[in-house]
Amino acid sequence: MPKRSEKRDTAKAEYIARMSKGQKVNLREFATELGVTYQTLRNWKTTDKWEENLPKKKRGGQPGNQNSAGHKNAAGSHKGAPLRNKNAEKDGAYSTVFFDMLTDAEKKLMEETPLSGREALEHEMKILKIREHKILSKITEYENAPEDALYTSSVLDMRVPKKGQGDGAVQQMGMYTKDSAFNRAMKLQEALYKVQGRIAKVADSLRALEDSEQRLDLEKQKLELLKMRTTGQMEVSNLDIEDEGKVMEE
Repeated sequence: MPKRSEKRDTAKAEYIARMSKGQKVNLREFATELGVTYQTLRNWKTTDKWEENLPKKKRGGQPGNQNSAGHKNAAGSHKGAPLRNKNAEKDGAYSTVFFDMLTDAEKKLMEETPLSGREALEHEMKILKIREHKILSKITEYENAPEDALYTSSVLDMRVPKKGQGDGAVQQMGMYTKDSAFNRAMKLQEALYKVQGRIAKVADSLRALEDSEQRLDLEKQKLELLKMRTTGQMEVSNLDIEDEGKVMEE
């Protein structure tokens, strides 16, 4: 059995020491320092499991940083972000509403928002019709655009830090995604179908509400006729009441 090289244990210890200090180790250069081949060093690294013997990294910022000073995390080790903060909010579409944090304009909008069934449906119908009009106008604009017209849909800006700085001020590469007028019109058609589908549902709800109100008025009139007959204010036969109801229903 061949004798184990003394350099093997030395290489492992030196590799772990450098990596623990945050230094990068180039295996080819390291092999040259030790006077062994690159392949031999790689075999030692794999067989002796150098990576598994590295000390586990601690979570968090660099030693001595004050990034979380004065805050507590979920575990309670520090205070965390202020109550009701919006640090994770992107566009407000799913934002939690706290009434005591509303602006004056938002409070006024809330007060003016209709709450009754009919008014709320009519309010929604108006908004939907405006949205439908805007989408149709935009579709017409794209349909009338030149066939070779292109529209920027997304921009990916790749940057690298300046030497000695970490602000990423040097642009390395930019990637732009563009859509044709036809593709944009097709996407708007999908949005239009959804809006029109909602318009149809609101219209059905309004018709159902009108039918319900008419039936309620009819029942009130029947009840009033029955009261008048009971009190003797007028003589009304059952047949007259039924005929009256049929006329109103028609």
